[in-house]
Amino acid sequence: MEVNKKTETGPITIPLRAPSKALPRGINIAGIGNLLTHTARCCKPVPGDAILGFITQGNGVAIHKQECRNLLNLTPANQARIVEVDWGSGVTNLYPVDIYVQAYDRPGLVRDVTTLLANEKLNLLRITTHMEKSENIAHVSMTLEISDISSLSKVFDRIKNIPNVIEVMRQTGSH
Repeated sequence: MEVNKKTETGPITIPLRAPSKALPRGINIAGIGNLLTHTARCCKPVPGDAILGFITQGNGVAIHKQECRNLLNLTPANQARIVEVDWGSGVTNLYPVDIYVQAYDRPGLVRDVTTLLANEKLNLLRITTHMEKSENIAHVSMTLEISDISSLSKVFDRIKNIPNVIEVMRQTGSH
């Protein structure tokens, strides 16, 4: 009797802590006074990203990345609710960013990634790992708190230098 071998392990998720509750300060909204703003959860923009605002019903202005699919797929009636915004100066909040790392699996891989993040003094909010045994590929999805796009680029460059890492990329709900 032949036994089917399981070729993949199920995802393991480790929630670490809730994201910072701070709302973006210093966002300039063209033609509109001081409004409540929040970053959109679908695309999670960070300072340095090209952004647009969407006037919500009752929740102020949602700040989206310009290439967010939710903005690109708006009906013509809702497109009138888009306003120009920019990060302005003095934006110092932390923003949750989802990243994905693909690597050839090896002992200590996740430890190396999390040690790097700790050394960079970055908050790790969530980490999920998934292993494809047949390919020996590890998939690591994480949510980090980042202050701006240049910090994210620096982290990407450092993660790419970890042995066995194949790819590092930003994930958004709009992909």
